Amino acid sequence: MTLVQCLNKLLKPLGAQVCKKNKYRPVYGLDWIDDARDILQARGISPRIIMDIGANRGQTSKRLARGFPQADVHCFEPTPASCEVLRRTMQRFTNTTAHALAFGPEKKMARFFLRDHHETNSFLPLEEPKPGAGPEAAIEVEMQQLDEYVPSKGWSDVHVLKINAEGYDLEILKGGRSLLQSGKIHLIFTEMNFKELYQGQAGFVDMHAFLAGLGYSLVGCYETASLGTGESLWSNGLYVKSLQ
Repeated sequence: MTLVQCLNKLLKPLGAQVCKKNKYRPVYGLDWIDDARDILQARGISPRIIMDIGANRGQTSKRLARGFPQADVHCFEPTPASCEVLRRTMQRFTNTTAHALAFGPEKKMARFFLRDHHETNSFLPLEEPKPGAGPEAAIEVEMQQLDEYVPSKGWSDVHVLKINAEGYDLEILKGGRSLLQSGKIHLIFTEMNFKELYQGQAGFVDMHAFLAGLGYSLVGCYETASLGTGESLWSNGLYVKSLQ
């Protein structure tokens, strides 16, 4: 057993791992915020605008605020209760702003489903509701379109776009097609589904084809969730605009 294997055996209960770095190229796929920071630095980009869409209660927003202290981190969450928690959570970070907004393919008021487990709130119905789960409630929320919203704020670029919208990620990206085509969004961190969890959700193949068609390359997959059978449920992918 090698040293790396021994260390990984000890670190496994902590959910951590050691990766031997290849001397010829960087190793990506361990920590996406570290990877994003390294990629932007290698391209000579100092990140100024970061968007966290589907911020929920600030789980990732806090890491973004710490990881990019010189950037403005804008956190978006349409669920009223979660957005209130988000605002309280992010108060101690001077470089963050919380917004009670959702994003999608067009600007409108839209029906949004609320569930007992707040992290599964979504524009999409569940494919198979969990046994014993309470009935879904629905509210109307404000939906914005990236192609319209970003210019309206006077932002020339979005340096990091994080999306976790419970099956609605591709619809959000469709609303930013012009920004993506022109390379105004540099890095995208988005959820990718391998099994259908929500009705009408896009799968990994659709997501990857859309982004690849607009000139984005997959950097790595992070935090993959799997069944006991070894089948992957979902993962998070980091995409970067390909250099011409």
